[in-house]
Amino acid sequence: MSEEPIDPDSEAVQHALETLVELEETGTLDDLADAANLVSLASEAVDDDMVRSTMRAMVHAGELFDTAAGEPEALRNLEVMTAALSETAPDSATAPDQVGMIGMMRKMNDPKTKRGMGFLVQLLHELGDQLEQRAHRYDFETEIETERP
Repeated sequence: MSEEPIDPDSEAVQHALETLVELEETGTLDDLADAANLVSLASEAVDDDMVRSTMRAMVHAGELFDTAAGEPEALRNLEVMTAALSETAPDSATAPDQVGMIGMMRKMNDPKTKRGMGFLVQLLHELGDQLEQRAHRYDFETEIETERP
């Protein structure tokens, strides 16, 4: 930087002052100050452990996505389930009406409901199978045998 004094009458200084006045009048200067304070607080709050933990989570998520990319059937099933979830209740504040036992029994005759139930029963079976196969990977005690017959 130059050691020369700033000329308060220079065109650059006048333009900078006009810009500051405009930012102040529109409230943008306050917004910028608030944003700077927020960034400062966030940088103070983030520590090395938090960064490492976040990176581990991102690596794990990347591994899951990589695995899913090799499983086109899983991706199709996720797409179907996501679409069904959004059609079920586009707005959770206006979720479908409650259904009692009689209403549920009536729905069981609907071919679409039967197909969905078949999917869910198969999903539950496969989920149980995966839990049994992977039980040894988790940190909790289980009575599930890790050896498959």
